[in-house]
Amino acid sequence: MAEIERFAVEVVDAAGKLVSARFGGELEVESKDGNGANPVTDVDRASQALIAEMVDKRFPEHMILGEEDAPENEPAARDFIWCVDPIDGTTNFVNGHPVYAVSVAVLHRGQPVVGAVWIPWPVDGGHEVLHGRKGGGAWVGDRQLSVKKPIGGDPHRPKRGWLSTIPGSLRFMFKVRRGMRGNFGEPRTTGSAVYELAMVARGVLQYAVTGAVFSWDLAAGTLLVSEAGGIVLTPAGPDDRVPGDWALVKDFSPGFKNDQETTKAIRGRRRVVLVGAPEVVWFVAGHLKRRSYGRIRRYWRRMTT
Repeated sequence: MAEIERFAVEVVDAAGKLVSARFGGELEVESKDGNGANPVTDVDRASQALIAEMVDKRFPEHMILGEEDAPENEPAARDFIWCVDPIDGTTNFVNGHPVYAVSVAVLHRGQPVVGAVWIPWPVDGGHEVLHGRKGGGAWVGDRQLSVKKPIGGDPHRPKRGWLSTIPGSLRFMFKVRRGMRGNFGEPRTTGSAVYELAMVARGVLQYAVTGAVFSWDLAAGTLLVSEAGGIVLTPAGPDDRVPGDWALVKDFSPGFKNDQETTKAIRGRRRVVLVGAPEVVWFVAGHLKRRSYGRIRRYWRRMTT
């Protein structure tokens, strides 16, 4: 795993430099939805192609599962899957807003074991790579990362003056119980779930709640948060045998099999996650209750989250 982690850093650094070299320049932009939303650029595709080429050359027995250029017929899942987001925050990138990220995670039979995230950052070289492996901690350079630890007489509550991120659709997705109202910390929205999870792992954000995002948005960041001392929760599904409304995120393919259905499931699954220091996360989770919707409202929620 240490070898794979070192290579993941090399891969994401190469892709990040490719992406940043095109920032603010001419781009070929298309809309995945055909209505101007959900853009994809030639840089997204070039970044993913570079990552795929490097991984295939070094680890030909592994497979790539990326956001762009999904095959018409998914291959059967292999034990090692590189889950790739070549640019997360493409809308920011297209509009010249320097809050975006490049993310690679390695799943072993569905469980994240290595993660690396490239982000623009105001240091020499203009970027940082956050990386980690299961059981090995989360790092940037030679500095070990830690989530922001709660302090004071009431360590469970989000602290006023400390940053957090929540989606604009939070109150549509959840009922906010009284103890949480007006007590979100200092909420921000960045436009990149990968960036937000990296900021939690780095100790910049005290916690983050994402919208419903895909495996490639979450796999690397959730590993980094966990290795930095945080926890990752997601709204519990009907098959989760847990008390309450939330369950720990343990893997991205329960009941992993080396078949096409597993690949489809990893690609198609969308999750909301809540991440941060355990005390704060459990407090926030206890004050957010999922709303129930009829068929039309469920459809509307999918279209707006």
